[in-house]
Amino acid sequence: MNLTIRRLKSEEITDVASFIATGYQDDVFFKWCVNHDENQHRIVTEYYKVYLNAEGCISHVAETTDGQLVGATVWLPHDVDASIYDDINEVVAAHADHFQEVADKSHANEPTEVPFYQLVAVVTDKALRDQGIGAALLKHQLDQLDERGIPTYLEASTPYVQGKGVYGKFDYKPYGQIMTFSKEALLYPLYRPAGGVR
Repeated sequence: MNLTIRRLKSEEITDVASFIATGYQDDVFFKWCVNHDENQHRIVTEYYKVYLNAEGCISHVAETTDGQLVGATVWLPHDVDASIYDDINEVVAAHADHFQEVADKSHANEPTEVPFYQLVAVVTDKALRDQGIGAALLKHQLDQLDERGIPTYLEASTPYVQGKGVYGKFDYKPYGQIMTFSKEALLYPLYRPAGGVR
């Protein structure tokens, strides 16, 4: 598949946040976060708009040759302004306790080696999954961070299997403790040093 990968434009933030929310529609973790709220899509869209508007956020989109949006990533620097969490609590409203629990566990688990970037979203069009879009998006940003010697961290909502899947392909490894929120909702922290395996 021929793709163009480029930086997100500010005028695209709402559309890309909505695209991400659609991609996470069936995600067990987000269902726990919003308690199966019928407004899940709107809430998750607003949540990602906060991230996409944050200073230091890096977001890329993947497009087909005809301009169709088929993938997106969102990365935050380790030292992102903590005021974004106040903004998140405001937009998620009644679900703020769950989102705050996630933020607290994430901060307690994140790497001590700084600087690093955290991948907070990688989404591809459901109809086009397993065609390398997510891998192309990850490689695009990881190549740039590798050149700067910056490691990355993420919290996957699906179990990590050593050397498998897109994260295994890029040498991510388990880091810290699995984050448990309910029997079904877990996050699997993964870390990748700059340049991959060392």
